[in-house]
Amino acid sequence: MTFLFIAIGYLLGSIPFGLLLTKMGGYGDIRAIGSGNIGATNVLRTGNKGLAVATLLL
Repeated sequence: MTFLFIAIGYLLGSIPFGLLLTKMGGYGDIRAIGSGNIGATNVLRTGNKGLAVATLLL
């Protein structure tokens, strides 16, 4: 059971949710905005608080 949680955590951590959510939200490539980082703070710089919170939680 522990191995399953580790595997799921590893897989979820390897998905660039900041990049995916901003592209799906119509904001283009997040790497071209602000600092170029795909994290929640840079997603917040796009002006969309909802996407930033989703990126942070995922």
